Amino acid sequence: MFKVLSISLLLCCSLSFLGQIPEFTLDNPLNSKKSTLYSQHKFIMERSRTYVNNKVVKIEWLEKFYSNVKDSLESAKYESSNFEKAYSEEIKVSKNALTSITALKKELATVNVEKDNITLFGSLTSKSSYKNLVWIIIFSLISFLLFFLIKFKNSTRVTKNAIEKLKEIEFELEETKKKARIKQQELMRKLQDEINKNS
Repeated sequence: MFKVLSISLLLCCSLSFLGQIPEFTLDNPLNSKKSTLYSQHKFIMERSRTYVNNKVVKIEWLEKFYSNVKDSLESAKYESSNFEKAYSEEIKVSKNALTSITALKKELATVNVEKDNITLFGSLTSKSSYKNLVWIIIFSLISFLLFFLIKFKNSTRVTKNAIEKLKEIEFELEETKKKARIKQQELMRKLQDEINKNS
């Protein structure tokens, strides 16, 4: 019986000493702001006592852990709301950027159309059509110029020929006038001679 009594006494003393072990605040992650919830839970599970397959946990540890979980949830909610605000602002910015990009694309398309086209007589004409039209006008003007130069050359040649023929005809006319005058004078003399003879 002495053995049972000594074992019970030893057991009681050891239990009373276990209850009086001071907590190390340096190793306690419940008081640290930088510790994670996982490390705090691990600390509680390791430092709590087991009683009939149950853990006996100090109430102040549970309250501190609950407070830390609550703070973590509130900070997560705050970060989530900030993220949602930032996300909605980014969506607004991206929508504005998208509308400005589409407006810029439309403006670029109109500028490209205006760059590739030329306004001619109030209507847009492509540059290639404009170039073709200009070349057609240039070739037409050159052909008209050549046509009129050839016509002018022909007309000057015809005019020179006509002037030469006119001079020849005038010369022949003068010659015939001289001959006619001479004949007339001869006839007048003969007539005068006949008049003088008959008188």
